[in-house]
Amino acid sequence: MTAAAHVAVIGAGPAGLAAIKSLLDEGFEVTCFEQRANPGGIWAFSEDPTHTSVTSQTKAQLSKFLTPFSDFPHSDDVPRHPTGAHLGAYYRDYAIHYGLTDKIRFGVTVESIKRDESRKLWLVKISGEDTMRPFDKIIYAVGTETKAKLPTIEGQEQFQGRLIHGQAYKRPEEFAGMNVIVLGQGNSAADCAVELTGKASKVYFAHRRGALVIPRMVKGKRFDRFAMWKAVSTLFWAERFFPALHAWMINKNFTAAMRSSWGDIEPEFRFDWHPRYASNVTGVLMTDDLIPALRDGRVQSTWALRKIVGPKAVEMEDGTVLDDVDAIICCTGYSTPFGVFDETAIKFNEPDPKVPPQPNLYYNVISPEYPDSLAFLNFAVLFGSASQCRELASMAIAQIWTGKSSLPPREEMDRQIRERQSWYVKRCYTEPLVQLEGLVEPDSWLRWVHSTAGTGLYENLGWTWQGLRFSLRHPRTYLLLAYGVNTPHMLRYFETGKRKAWDGAMEAIRHANKMSRLDLSKKEEKQE
Repeated sequence: MTAAAHVAVIGAGPAGLAAIKSLLDEGFEVTCFEQRANPGGIWAFSEDPTHTSVTSQTKAQLSKFLTPFSDFPHSDDVPRHPTGAHLGAYYRDYAIHYGLTDKIRFGVTVESIKRDESRKLWLVKISGEDTMRPFDKIIYAVGTETKAKLPTIEGQEQFQGRLIHGQAYKRPEEFAGMNVIVLGQGNSAADCAVELTGKASKVYFAHRRGALVIPRMVKGKRFDRFAMWKAVSTLFWAERFFPALHAWMINKNFTAAMRSSWGDIEPEFRFDWHPRYASNVTGVLMTDDLIPALRDGRVQSTWALRKIVGPKAVEMEDGTVLDDVDAIICCTGYSTPFGVFDETAIKFNEPDPKVPPQPNLYYNVISPEYPDSLAFLNFAVLFGSASQCRELASMAIAQIWTGKSSLPPREEMDRQIRERQSWYVKRCYTEPLVQLEGLVEPDSWLRWVHSTAGTGLYENLGWTWQGLRFSLRHPRTYLLLAYGVNTPHMLRYFETGKRKAWDGAMEAIRHANKMSRLDLSKKEEKQE
């Protein structure tokens, strides 16, 4: 690798911005290609129905203490749970502050990426250009909410109403006076259903299963206040080695939060849950307003949609027929897009007939065929802050490509890929919920990405001799980092000789903890 290596970053959402910054820190030349007119990915509102984006009422599920980049704090006036507009502005400010916008070409589409093995280059075809652009390396940072999964519904050809994916939903005013079915179970479905109330005439929340329904605030305090570094890392370790104990602990905590918030949820809402839901990303529904909307009748809970039986009539799975439906919004998820790559660039494996083909990626990030030039930031999913995980992965990629961190032999990478795919197949058979594409076992993934990036957190805060020495020599700092706010600024505190440390990290960490204490000291009635 030379400092002049030219890297193409595809996508300028939070993952792409983190990738640009990490690469520039290491002296790479970077060009980023982004379809939209602004950075920020889904947090930049778009009218385009093929672009997933926030709406005017979108609010982050995690608090502002867990969501910033590692070297760019939120301003103090940002609300506890930032709105989509706040985060969109934040990502624009970040890009401007670090000069990233100069590296981004907005409003262009990457149509294909091919490997030129004779020249050891990647050829990128951009919309509107006849020739392909050569690059030494590629980071594919297209978001996980890009390629919509629109289900095929029996009888849909006779439906005369509006049938769209949640990706195309932009504002509730478009459905004023309509009777709308929101089909789906996740956070997007809940947000969409609640937003429609007050504009739509009727809103049906059509779902097949239950969930753990938890608000952002529990007993007047933010629910994620328990997500301290030591607690989270220990829980992930327990999930890996003692899964039954982990499931019991998480289920007990989450069900207690749900019951203290809502009491006994009415059976007719059909939110029965399985004890394993708490250990699944898709098993937890974080919403402040859905249960109140169901209780006061603004939203009606129904069974999932079975088929369309008339121009405005649908049959639900329990046999109920709704004959007044004007629109169906399918909040039915997304699939990970790899279609721009030719068949030689990325290999897929079919580990089981009932599981979608899996891309062969080391820790779901690094191509084993081209480890020194091809990496992905859109196929690693785990419980926690997605933006923080992708920033970590971008740091790790940059350290591998500079030679500061190394990869194991190809045989070891292939073994890890097989183990992860076997683990994923097992979860698909044993867990009560559909498993998200790209799901990784969190403990091993986080240990690898932290070590490769060089954050120093597991070495200095974990159950290690180095951690013991650090706790004895710097007890106050140890307690602050291990048991204080799990702020991303911690990623830049330790100087390890790998990813770039940040001189302002400790000041930002202390300030985040100060603001957290002030936030937690507020009385319930004054909180949002």
